Amino acid sequence: MARLGIGDRIDNFEFLAPDNLRYPLLKEDDGRTILLWFMRYAGCTVCRVDLHELKERIGEFEAAGARVVVVLQSVPETAAEVEAPFEIVCDPEGALYRKYDILPAKSKLGILSAALPGKLKKAKKLGLEHGAYEGDEQQLPALFVLGADGVVRYARYASNLTDLPDLDEMLRLVKA
Repeated sequence: MARLGIGDRIDNFEFLAPDNLRYPLLKEDDGRTILLWFMRYAGCTVCRVDLHELKERIGEFEAAGARVVVVLQSVPETAAEVEAPFEIVCDPEGALYRKYDILPAKSKLGILSAALPGKLKKAKKLGLEHGAYEGDEQQLPALFVLGADGVVRYARYASNLTDLPDLDEMLRLVKA
């Protein structure tokens, strides 16, 4: 286990996608910045809100020259239900979370935050309900911005479920 920091190079791992095929994270001659967002699992209410908002704004990330890759502790069948216009990494066993030291909270209270009620209110307004439980229920998220060569330009390990930049800030990070 090794936490990623600015200047580190991420391994070019192959990942399982919702179509049950494997793809490399880093693609030769791609040249795009990568927003690598480790969420929890497809059925998580907070993740459903984040996935919904990301779907609505994916064009802005593409226009900024970025690839968006979301890691979920979900099996391909569940991840496929997201119908994402971005790449999804299926990591139901949490191997990548362990590899990059993205730890779960020590207790259920550890995932709570002051912003959580707002996210849950947004979910209710959007008609999003909690889905199937997968992975580690206490898993915390993380966010990385990588150069096309896999070098980390930004790293954030969240201390609760909502402790990551918002989408506007993520856009600024991929443009930097």
